[in-house]
Amino acid sequence: MKREVTIAREAGISMVGFVFGQVVRFAYNLLAARLLGVDALGTYALVVAVQQVAEVLAIGGYDSGLLRFVNQREGEEQRQVIAAAIKRTSLASLVAGLLIVLFSGSLTSLLHGDGVLRMTLLAVAVALPMSVTTSMAGFAIQAQRRLMPKMMATQIIVPGLFLLTMLAARYLWGREAALALPFLVAPLLALLWIVPRFRSMTGIGLPTVLQAERSRELSRFALPLLAIALFSILSHWIDVVMLGLLTDVRTVGIYQPAARTAGLLRSVLVAFSSIAAPMIAGYYGRQEHDGIRATYEMVNRWIVMIVMVPFLLLALFPAEVLSVFGKGFGAGSTALVLLAAASLLHASFGLGSTVLAMSGGERLSMVNQAVALFLQVLLHWLLIPRFGLNGAALSTLIVMALLTVVRMVELRYVLDIPFFSIKLWKPLAAGVAAGVAMLAVSSALSPQPLFMLLAMAGLTGAAVYVLLIRAFRLEQEELEVIFKFMPFLNTQSKNENP
Repeated sequence: MKREVTIAREAGISMVGFVFGQVVRFAYNLLAARLLGVDALGTYALVVAVQQVAEVLAIGGYDSGLLRFVNQREGEEQRQVIAAAIKRTSLASLVAGLLIVLFSGSLTSLLHGDGVLRMTLLAVAVALPMSVTTSMAGFAIQAQRRLMPKMMATQIIVPGLFLLTMLAARYLWGREAALALPFLVAPLLALLWIVPRFRSMTGIGLPTVLQAERSRELSRFALPLLAIALFSILSHWIDVVMLGLLTDVRTVGIYQPAARTAGLLRSVLVAFSSIAAPMIAGYYGRQEHDGIRATYEMVNRWIVMIVMVPFLLLALFPAEVLSVFGKGFGAGSTALVLLAAASLLHASFGLGSTVLAMSGGERLSMVNQAVALFLQVLLHWLLIPRFGLNGAALSTLIVMALLTVVRMVELRYVLDIPFFSIKLWKPLAAGVAAGVAMLAVSSALSPQPLFMLLAMAGLTGAAVYVLLIRAFRLEQEELEVIFKFMPFLNTQSKNENP
């Protein structure tokens, strides 16, 4: 099967999962803001930051190691690599959970929290081995270019049960239980769902995992990737953590909807990189640099095309978007615009980090993330006391812009990938026109209700965007993918065959 069709098919599966997961997480933030309050939403954001940092430390770069080594091994050797990775990360998650338990009191005081924050941290500590094992089982299956089980577990079961458990606990046991219980229930049921599928697809059971020996080659490869992943996740959550350190839980609660709403744009990159990563690793193993370049440019173009209209909606109507969370959240409007711009850059060019990691440039990528994290901490420290949550958003945008430029230069000199694909002019030009149309519609319908205004502006912008993209003519790769999945549109072949 052609590369374009494979990427489109698997990215489509990944996209559906990530869109569902992001929508449900958005719904959680929305309902938590209305049912639990701003302070509870801030507590949730701080706990998730601690949870995800702990997960990255426990996984230790072995997730990316699986994506690379499973594609370069076969048979029993492949199973041993997977078993070794599962064993190592499970043990590390137990240690990380214990550390959270021991330091939960100190973390609560440091982040200006209360007893609810500490109780929720303890719930995360108990659930950490379950969530890490679920994630690694999903990566082992993904490494064999099958994304559905991982998407089901991590993007449908976990967020769906998280939301449902919060709602049930809120009405049955109150606010405290609504915050803590989802962190226990969702990972447990996701693990119970994915383990039988992991065993069936890999042939690996508990005895194999327990008897697995340490893979030194995998460990050496994973170490710099651990640093990359750690720097990356810290960069992702450092704004929330620094706001907790330098302000209070309430400010974090106001910032959280803006940050997570803008983060919806990043899900497109994650969806595509999930299938692009093992393919790029395969090309690198065969020294097919042309395949790496072609895959990067194609996926980069597709991501920009997809995220443009949602970005415009967030950037042009920030107050209207945030108003759905309730009164007071409009204070994050400026932050949403800045964060949306940062997310657009990350979604559009963040695949460069995956390309470097899968093509022998993992240490270079590690240095990038380390410097970016240092700059973020410095800028947050300088700007948050002066500008509050807008300072955190501005710091994030500045660092993301610099990181984007650096990655483009590195890709040019390491893999001869052009700084900027000329084919990107189409979605950019169409985006400008769509933005003008959206502003015109909003001006004409300004007395209309909020949801009507957003819906009409979004639909108009999307219609103008699609028409212009079509008028500019799609690339041959896009046409091949469309005709593969919707052959009835291929009138050209019918006209050629009387």
